[in-house]
Amino acid sequence: MSRVNRRVPVDLYVNKMINGVPFLARTRDISRQGVYLHRLLEPSAPGGAHIAVEFALPGTAEVIWAEADVVYERDGGQGLRFRELTPRQTRIIEDFIANTSAVG
Repeated sequence: MSRVNRRVPVDLYVNKMINGVPFLARTRDISRQGVYLHRLLEPSAPGGAHIAVEFALPGTAEVIWAEADVVYERDGGQGLRFRELTPRQTRIIEDFIANTSAVG
C-alpha cells in the first residue's frame, strides 16, 4: 500500500489539546493530511477522538492551530488527520514538505 500524501520528518514539540486541556507532545513526521505525535505524559485519546494541535514548523514564525482526528495509535504515539486547514495553513505545510526530504 502506498501513501497518497508524502510524509517528511519533523522533530518539534507541539501543544496537543485533549478536552480543552493542553499537553506537550512531540512530532515524528508530517504530511499535508496529518501528523504523527509521540505521546509524552498526556492521557491517551481514543481512535476517532477529536483534538486540537498547535505548532510552528521550522523556518516559519506562524503558529498553526489545527483540529484533528486520531486515526491510529502505535509505536507509543498517534497518527492524526487534520480537519479543514485554512488555505494559508495548507500552503505553509506544503511548502515545508516540498523543501524537506521524504520519509515515505
